[in-house]
Amino acid sequence: MIKKIKENFKIWRKLKDIKNRKEHVWTTLKKYHKESGNNYGTYEKEKYIEICFSLDNNNKVVKKYIHHIDEQNDSLKSIVYISEGFDSDKAKDILILASHFNSLMNKGHVIVNTDKETICMEYRIPLLIPYLYELEIHNQCHDHYNHSRDIVWAFNRLLIFDEDPIFIMVDLMKKIKERVK
Repeated sequence: MIKKIKENFKIWRKLKDIKNRKEHVWTTLKKYHKESGNNYGTYEKEKYIEICFSLDNNNKVVKKYIHHIDEQNDSLKSIVYISEGFDSDKAKDILILASHFNSLMNKGHVIVNTDKETICMEYRIPLLIPYLYELEIHNQCHDHYNHSRDIVWAFNRLLIFDEDPIFIMVDLMKKIKERVK
């Protein structure tokens, strides 16, 4: 009971000083990555951290992740580029697969830029959430990474093996069910 009261008081104090949330979340984000023990790059002026992770056991698929304090939108963003260049003939199937993911995901969305031929996945939460609950930084980074593994897998099947988006989603659902078991 006393622990809950202390926690609520701490949140109340933070709410009184809400104007410092950007700096507080930025400091907490840097601390989180420092304590993780991973290699990363910090860009103070732009307020983002860049880190690379392997998505498979053989380190054949490595992606760059960006965790960014978006001051314009007052949010914490996590971004991973799924593909930086694709065959424009596959744009229709890419958009179909992206729309499947966007209809299923409750956090984030897949963004396709047909002009630059890029595909990325972005998570975004208001800065107030990690400001009040620091554990949300870990949750967002962890969830973003786990979802990106499935999305990269699916888009690789489309871009490399030219499979139909519907069959990719069916196989992904089976894969997720097996993992849950």
